[in-house]
Amino acid sequence: MLPQTMWLNKAVEEQLQTLKGKTGVTPNVAARIAFFRSIEKGFVFDRNADYKLSGSLKLDKHTWLGKTQQVTELLLKQRYPAYSDKELQTAWAAHVEDGIARIRSLDNINILIREII
Repeated sequence: MLPQTMWLNKAVEEQLQTLKGKTGVTPNVAARIAFFRSIEKGFVFDRNADYKLSGSLKLDKHTWLGKTQQVTELLLKQRYPAYSDKELQTAWAAHVEDGIARIRSLDNINILIREII
């Protein structure tokens, strides 16, 4: 499934750090929220797109995904059955980028909670 070490696009990392500063939500938790928002919205990643993973925040998949690891991997495998492990990691990162677009400008934790409920 997903590789043991995963990372994101640099711009997404910066957005997650900014969100952390505003809300106190750590980048890994915000990435989980963003991923599931993207899945709910129906975003589909195209593996032929030139999507670069340029970030420097490399974390193990357990840290990125926490208790959502199994369901995250299952959702990715269901949506992208023919993708390799590396392509699934890129798809995950693209979903995080898509989902963070909806929550990156939120100013505090209360607004974030209202947005995700």
